[in-house]
Amino acid sequence: MDDREAGDPRVRFAEALTRLRRRLPDVSDETLARRASAVQLPSGRRVAVNARRLGEWAGGQSVPRRFEAVMALVQAVERAAGGASADQPTVAHWQRLWRAARDYRSSPASGQQPQIVIGRPPSDAAALRRRDGLAESIDAGMRDASVRQILLTGAGGVGKSQLASAAFHRAKQRAEILLWVPAGDRLSVLGSYARAWRALSGARLASIAGEAPATGTDPGGDDETQANLFLGWLRSTATPWLVVLDDIDDPGELAGLWPAGDAGRTVLATRRRDATLLRPGVRVIAVGVFTADEATAYLADRLLLDLGPAAGHHGPPVHRREDLAALAAALGHFPLALSQAAAFLIDTGMDLPAYLSLLADRRESVAGLLPPSSPADEYGGTVTSTLQLALGRAESLAPPGTAREMLELISMFAPDGIPEAVLLGPAGRDWLGGDTVPQRGALLALRALHRLSLVTHQGPAGAAVVEVHSLVQRAIRDGVPADRRERLATAAADALEEVWSAPDCEPETETALYRSAEVLLENAGGHLWHGCGLHPLLRRFGPHLTALGRPAAARDMAQGLADQARRRLGDGHRDVLTLRSQAAQAGGDLGDTTTAVRSLAEIRREAEDSLGRADPDTLSIRLHEARFRMESGLIDAALADFVTLAAEARATLGASDPLVTAADEFVALCRGLSGDAQGAREAYASIVRELERDLGPRHPATLKVLTDLSRWIGETGDVRLAVTTYQRAVDGLASVVGRLHPDTLVARHNLAYWHAIAGDLDGAIEQFVTAADDAELALGAEHPTTLTYQVNLAFWRGVAGDTAVALGRLERLRRTLERVLGADHPRTLRARQQQAELLHRGGDHATAADRLTTLLADMVRVQGTNHPRTREADRLLTRWSREPATAVSQGLNATEKTPRAASDGQS
Repeated sequence: MDDREAGDPRVRFAEALTRLRRRLPDVSDETLARRASAVQLPSGRRVAVNARRLGEWAGGQSVPRRFEAVMALVQAVERAAGGASADQPTVAHWQRLWRAARDYRSSPASGQQPQIVIGRPPSDAAALRRRDGLAESIDAGMRDASVRQILLTGAGGVGKSQLASAAFHRAKQRAEILLWVPAGDRLSVLGSYARAWRALSGARLASIAGEAPATGTDPGGDDETQANLFLGWLRSTATPWLVVLDDIDDPGELAGLWPAGDAGRTVLATRRRDATLLRPGVRVIAVGVFTADEATAYLADRLLLDLGPAAGHHGPPVHRREDLAALAAALGHFPLALSQAAAFLIDTGMDLPAYLSLLADRRESVAGLLPPSSPADEYGGTVTSTLQLALGRAESLAPPGTAREMLELISMFAPDGIPEAVLLGPAGRDWLGGDTVPQRGALLALRALHRLSLVTHQGPAGAAVVEVHSLVQRAIRDGVPADRRERLATAAADALEEVWSAPDCEPETETALYRSAEVLLENAGGHLWHGCGLHPLLRRFGPHLTALGRPAAARDMAQGLADQARRRLGDGHRDVLTLRSQAAQAGGDLGDTTTAVRSLAEIRREAEDSLGRADPDTLSIRLHEARFRMESGLIDAALADFVTLAAEARATLGASDPLVTAADEFVALCRGLSGDAQGAREAYASIVRELERDLGPRHPATLKVLTDLSRWIGETGDVRLAVTTYQRAVDGLASVVGRLHPDTLVARHNLAYWHAIAGDLDGAIEQFVTAADDAELALGAEHPTTLTYQVNLAFWRGVAGDTAVALGRLERLRRTLERVLGADHPRTLRARQQQAELLHRGGDHATAADRLTTLLADMVRVQGTNHPRTREADRLLTRWSREPATAVSQGLNATEKTPRAASDGQS
């Protein structure tokens, strides 16, 4: 500390605060500021203490404006520390320190330059969050010599100006010229620059720059002239400077007014993301919403300020943390919305659960829930007005009428991951104006929304998807007139259906489409139901959930939709019958094949009566009835059904219809399962030839059937050719539909099995590992397919000799299967059989037989005596009782006579 600092009252005040602060070294600034804000002073008042300001006071960068803040801080520390310390200043001493620091005006030491601060940043918002990660990113940009501008970009109301203000105050430690510019329009910027030039002119300029006043430093002239002189000075000076351009509305208006110069930095705060702003030397920092913890802490601090005797409160905080977290989540952690909600709660005295109920009521509007009568702290607009302002600007950047309609369409979907194709395809463009809006016009509308931070459009470098805040969506939906809502809901459903029905729709895209379809169903109300039936999109819900390995969710979804359809359309309507069929299928996928067959038979009879035997929906119901008859073990009956169905479907729908192909595949499968492996091989080979002719050898449908052919090539004894054919199918599927596509996963898993049957256990285990890892990556660790692949990997590792480790792994997986799928699910029963087989291989024949006996009783109870797995287990137990040392290979081949192998892979 030099002599000047020793005599500086601000330094002495800061040192006293630092000593006080050190009494609570383990308490954060946020916690201490919150405690100080809750202190009731002798006057009965409370004062807001901000965590960031607390750090500035202790660092000597600023002095509290009011002495009450000092006393609140002192009392908070004393209460937490158990009283005043021996060397603690008295109240009078604190007041003298504070007053001297507040009134002190330093003069620069010899050779030092005085600091000039021009403009007024916004005051700190109540309960301000420090957002340390963003602050550090800003400071890192300030330190980086390659960075000339720092661009804070994000939606209106996320806190860009508060972050810029904090950076402005921190910069006082290193910059000598600081200028805060309200940059809403060109005139405001010119006026601020002119004011700065006048402050730098004449003798003051000479003092700062260390130069004699030069010709041209006369502050005279109009604002434009003075602004040009200021910008020229910034380019040439060696004096450190910082300029903040806050709330830039139109970058085009600021042409020629961007600060530049090696000695300084510029911070830009704007909702815009235009090419004008994205240049070399610019560090872009995206400012988003609060984290969940930040949002909850903000509400806790902000609403704490309302407590006190005047509010009739004398105890602990009245708001439960779980309610605060729920409110934060309901508002999407959006800072402006949180601030308005807190103000509304304080102004109205409404309790938090009641307000949460209002938020959950879809009849309530955003404008009503966040009204202008309860404004946000230190922000000039509401959520609704801020949104409309940005939307108005976006409309000026897009073809007439397209930006608002595009945002209306986006408002109907899930807020994250809307596929770009949904918005830019013909159905989406039809909402924007039909044929009059080309794809380029729709893209311009989408990009205009992106440029104003109303949405985020990611592409083309990454996945082409659109993200939007849920509160923006709700506010936009509020503004859609009642007479347009049905057409909007239908347009949104058409756009999803158009992309989903495309032959090349990827699994990841299907997942994103389903998320949006779920949200659309909720947002559309009853608008997806018409007198003639439901929108085709709703038929996709059940099958999609089933394909994801969520049969319980598929059953519940299909049954819920079926109940609604029955009320709206009547019992015999085709949509009602289709949804009931989906619910029955999901029940069968859960393991209750007997009930599934019974239910589907009943639905099929109703469909034949109301729709006709050859109607496409009736044919589909018949297909699944026969499938579950097959899976229940009635192979011969199912084969007869499939043969008849294939012939009738071919006559009605044509040979190339997917339902005809599916029926032909099941005919081939039933032949194999009934013992005619050669017949199955020939039938599958015929289907492959037809598909190669009609669709091509690299079509996904062709490659999928090629995997089925591969199995029956192996079952006829040509194991090496089975491996070769499977490898060809795997390679083709991986290149055509991707490594993580469900068909690729099944093909790779079955390739691993046939490697094992061929005696190549090392190659088998390698492929099992890849299949299991890929399934976990694509579907999740507890997806039924992933668990099945993990079970089979463990089993074959046991066969390869690592029996003890494999048994331990199988036991853990069995418990997981019971938790995820249930103890009676076929996959769980199968894992128990594999445990018994490994025990038998390991020499523990008695335990193996006991376990298989118990399992067989469960299989008979759950699946019936005729189910292939039940018969397989019965044969295996009989063989063990007669020949305890039976070779494992004899027991393994029997496991392949199962209908589930067609869809789940062999085991």
